[in-house]
Amino acid sequence: MDFIDQNIFPLFLLMIGALLILDAFTNFQQKGVSKVSTGNRFQGILMTGLITLGLLVYTTSNEYWDMNSLFLALSPVLVPLVMMIMQRKKDEIHIKKYEPQTVMNILERNLDDKRYSYKKDVIANEDYISSNYITMYYFDDPYQTIKIKWKDLETSGLEVEFQNFADKDFIKEVVGDLREERPPISLFKFNKISLIIAAIALFIGSMQLLGF
Repeated sequence: MDFIDQNIFPLFLLMIGALLILDAFTNFQQKGVSKVSTGNRFQGILMTGLITLGLLVYTTSNEYWDMNSLFLALSPVLVPLVMMIMQRKKDEIHIKKYEPQTVMNILERNLDDKRYSYKKDVIANEDYISSNYITMYYFDDPYQTIKIKWKDLETSGLEVEFQNFADKDFIKEVVGDLREERPPISLFKFNKISLIIAAIALFIGSMQLLGF
C-alpha cells in the first residue's frame, strides 16, 4: 500500500499508456470500424462506476463514508446513464479515416440487397463549418432513420446512427462489409497520435518509478 501511495501518479501514467496501446490494437483489429449499442454503453458506464467506487474506497477512510460522499463520487456516472436510457433505441457505427462515399455505397448496397425502400437527403451540418454534412435515410416507418455524419474530405471520421432499427443483423453485415472492404492499414499510421501519447506516458511513468 505504501508503494502505491507514494507512486500513485506514475502508476496512473502507466495505466493510461497501457489503455491507449490496448485501444490502438483494438482499433487496428476492428479496422477502425466499431459498433456501439445499448449494451456497449452500459458496460462503459458500469466500468466507470466501478473505477470511481474503487478510487473512493481507496482514498477515503471508512469513518468518512456517507450517502452524500457516495453520491458525489458516482455523480459523473449519472449523466451518461441518463443519456444511455435516452439512446436505448439507437445503434451506432463509429468509423475512422474512411472514404465517405465508399461508406454510403456499402450502406446503400446492403439496403438494396435487403429490399429496403428509402429516401436519401444530404444537408449541411449547421453545428460545424461548411465541410461537415449529414446524410439522412428515411424509410416507410417515420420513426426509423439512418443518419451519417461526415466531412467532405478524401478520408473522414464518420458516425452512422440507426434510430429504431430493429434489424440488428443488418447492422452487423454493414460493419462486416466496411471492415472487409477497407484497404490495408498500418497500426502506427492509423493510431499515430494515441501511440505517441502512450509512449510519452509510459516513459514518464517509468522514469518516475525508477527515481529519475
